Amino acid sequence: MRFTNLLTDAAVITEMGHRLAAARLERQMTQAQLAYAAGVSKRTVERLEDGASTQLSNLIRCLRALGLLQGLERLLPEAQTNPVELLKRRGRTRARSRVRNVAAPATQWSWGDDK
Repeated sequence: MRFTNLLTDAAVITEMGHRLAAARLERQMTQAQLAYAAGVSKRTVERLEDGASTQLSNLIRCLRALGLLQGLERLLPEAQTNPVELLKRRGRTRARSRVRNVAAPATQWSWGDDK
């Protein structure tokens, strides 16, 4: 099953549970072994795999125990700064720095060996 906007929340959660169970079985782990490795109860693993409500932190712990936590990077990639926005910001900074550097020196500079 592919995740699409047409799926209900319950369908998405159920599919995630099936995928979590498949990943666990692929690693030849029991629910009890995954629960121990993740630091959660066996009932929590059962609930996750059944698509029942549980805390997000429990899912993260199980993904970490299965070596799948890096998959969240693809799910929610870090926001990239728009290059145009960077140029706009740089322009503002330069304009401000020019205004600050316009003031004329108070005295004329010399080496000090004029005496």
